[in-house]
Amino acid sequence: MMNRTVIRARMIAALLFMLAGLLTLWQSRGLRFGTLNHIQAGFFPVVFGGLLTVLSVLMLAGLLLTLRRGRAADRETNGHEPVFSRGSLAILGVFILFVVLTHGFGFLLSSFITLLAIGYLLGLRSWRLMMLALFTTASIWLIFDWWLGIYLPPGVWI
Repeated sequence: MMNRTVIRARMIAALLFMLAGLLTLWQSRGLRFGTLNHIQAGFFPVVFGGLLTVLSVLMLAGLLLTLRRGRAADRETNGHEPVFSRGSLAILGVFILFVVLTHGFGFLLSSFITLLAIGYLLGLRSWRLMMLALFTTASIWLIFDWWLGIYLPPGVWI
């Protein structure tokens, strides 16, 4: 159960993200969107701004429903929620590993290894982790290299 302070903080964050999404949409209004076969400069900002705005509205709606249903704790707690710095440092270490691996092994293999490491840190230990990493890496390759024609670094050793 979230207390009212946490809900207010999340509402402020959602409003700021919604503002950022709307600002992105407004700034990209003059850019050409293109087609799915020939994406132009406006594609990414419009999709990103739209998704950011929609997800922010959904988050706000969920928080407002929580408040209306009375699921927010009425009393404020003096204690703080625990901060798991060990996990945060582990995730930071994985991203540093990604940067180091990308130079030698290329973007795709580094992405696959990084996704495996993050999934393992998050507690995924079954065959689903391997499939998630494989399909995510394949999706990255299909979207960026094959579909958009964006060069993905192959690495020095591959």
